[in-house]
Amino acid sequence: MNAENTLLISERLNWRVSEFCEAFHMGRTKFYGLVTNGKLEIIKCGGTTLITDAERQRFQAAMEAGEV
Repeated sequence: MNAENTLLISERLNWRVSEFCEAFHMGRTKFYGLVTNGKLEIIKCGGTTLITDAERQRFQAAMEAGEV
């Protein structure tokens, strides 16, 4: 990841499902399974599903702690 991408990620407020899945190297089926099981929270903006950056950070910490 180059410095430009790092800057964009650090300024991001919300992630689209496809972006989140790409960042965590997971498929949409796994993603929605985590949502269904309460391991990942989403928000909706009209028809768009988003993940807040705070939730991304919480999810990363949960993964590191072996809670996911």
